[in-house]
Amino acid sequence: MRTLFKIFILLILSVLTIYFMYSQEIINFSSLRQSFYDNKKIIVFIAFIQILNILFLTLRYFSLLKIFQIHAAFKNVLASNYVSLAIGQWFPGALAVIEVLRIALMLGSHNKAANINESNKIIDGIEQALTDLSLKSKLAAVSLMDRLIGFIVMLFIGCITILFLYFKSVYQNPGNLNNLLLFLLFNFSLFVLMLTLPFLAKSKFFRKTITRIETLCIVTFRKGILNKIFRKFFNELNSLFDVLTLGIKKVTLFWVPLILSFVSFMLMGLGLYLSGVAISASIPFSAILSVISILSLASLLPIGLGGMGGMQIVAILVFSIFNVSPQHASSAQLLQTAISLIAITFMGLLFAKFSSAQICKVLSLQKNKEILTRKI
Repeated sequence: MRTLFKIFILLILSVLTIYFMYSQEIINFSSLRQSFYDNKKIIVFIAFIQILNILFLTLRYFSLLKIFQIHAAFKNVLASNYVSLAIGQWFPGALAVIEVLRIALMLGSHNKAANINESNKIIDGIEQALTDLSLKSKLAAVSLMDRLIGFIVMLFIGCITILFLYFKSVYQNPGNLNNLLLFLLFNFSLFVLMLTLPFLAKSKFFRKTITRIETLCIVTFRKGILNKIFRKFFNELNSLFDVLTLGIKKVTLFWVPLILSFVSFMLMGLGLYLSGVAISASIPFSAILSVISILSLASLLPIGLGGMGGMQIVAILVFSIFNVSPQHASSAQLLQTAISLIAITFMGLLFAKFSSAQICKVLSLQKNKEILTRKI
């Protein structure tokens, strides 16, 4: 019920945001509609790029599974990726939903039916629980490193592109130097943070410092809502650091995921560039490469249903640094988002039959969890 309420709120937010941009003539729906008639081949090619991008992301995830010594059939990994993305992209907090679904589907693909003797039922149950716990921890580490590697690559290439445009603007557009410099510093700060976070998680001194801060906060606020907030925050933070510590042990083997992340990054840029071409908007490819990382990070926020509405506002803000008009930025981003939602949802439905057993199991577990919660 709570999820449905969140979806309803995000739907209202998306409708109001898009209507506001339409009333201010920021989004041109006539050009969007016309693109489906005049540039059908480009629209189909953009959809193909979105599907191909998910394939490379699946290959990256599959390579990480091998690094963490998790054995899984590629068709199961491919199906779980498409299905989790197809479902998760419509829900609030899309990234969290996608990762939970993907881990659940991957766990389901590992659990096979077996005849258990009554005498060994308890022992086998304990062993299975321990195996599932270990596998779940590894899958959580894989999912986190998968996202982290993707963001690190995007931010690194974005910093290089912004730096290139900065030196280019010294001679061509000196008035835009301050905006580019601030944007470069912001991107570089995020890049350094994400690059050093796994190493900080492994540091005993850093973990002890976090523990002391946690103790201080809990002792200071012994009761009330602040105590619950701090306990929840530090519990999630420590879980994140534990997963990062597990992932950093394999850091020297990450060269294949890094290459696949670069290919995925270029496909994302090409998709947005062609979306601009489809609506006859001139958006420099260098500007697109500079802002993709920020657009991807912004997609983690629940700022609209399926990224509709809120993402276009973010696109207007970041593209304005590169003197791209709000009409071109918002319309191109909206077109790419719409095509991506349709294409990935279609592929998710197509691959759902491969994961039907796992999906039923996930829904069954969720139902049992709700029943237990009500009883408690």
